[in-house]
Amino acid sequence: MEFKKEFFPKVKKMTIPRPVVKKETDVLGLSGTVRAAEANIYGPNWYHDQEQDLIEIWDAGPALCFRDVIPKKDKYKRENLYLKLTIAYRTTENAFANIRTFSGNHVALPNAIDGSIYKDPFTCYWVSDDCTININSIYQDERIWMQRVDWEWVSRETIFEDEILYQDPYLYRTKKKVDALYAAKLVDENMVKEFLINKIKHDDNFAKRCIALFNSDALLENNLIDLYNKLNIQSD
Repeated sequence: MEFKKEFFPKVKKMTIPRPVVKKETDVLGLSGTVRAAEANIYGPNWYHDQEQDLIEIWDAGPALCFRDVIPKKDKYKRENLYLKLTIAYRTTENAFANIRTFSGNHVALPNAIDGSIYKDPFTCYWVSDDCTININSIYQDERIWMQRVDWEWVSRETIFEDEILYQDPYLYRTKKKVDALYAAKLVDENMVKEFLINKIKHDDNFAKRCIALFNSDALLENNLIDLYNKLNIQSD
């Protein structure tokens, strides 16, 4: 079926908001605290209790974006550090608040009429690019109060919980060793080998090509017709 086309002498332009160029922020320090009221808050069903400096939320609530008030998540990736994030909150008795955390997981926060701390264990592996908490749902007529977010740079080097009594929980570093991580490396044989090993570990397609290369001599023993059939080459 052929559709009939019409000519429109005047059509409305699409209207979009003008981009706002924000100045990049750089939050310094080993650890810190950010009040929930300092976040950029998007969506309905929230109120800033200025007397207690809490963000009161109900129903399907807003999104609290901390992107500009906590450090950049991968700033110390080369030093094997990750951004540990915890949330201080309080709820009414039967709130059963469900939130999307900084690590992108959806969790039901335990009810806490006297306040509690939620430690997000998965920020060790990944933090959402927008550094946002989404309040998915709260039981009808119930409330959650978001107080603050605590952040801390923590080493990925681990010890077991039962080792804390006799193991030092802190990793001591020297500036010389840390500076060496950022120093420009000379291209030598060892560096090239390390590059290839890392490439094989993280790129499956490259690893497959290496395996095919290792077997190239065995493939060349086939005559042209057998090799053509084995490689399943499709004619144009």
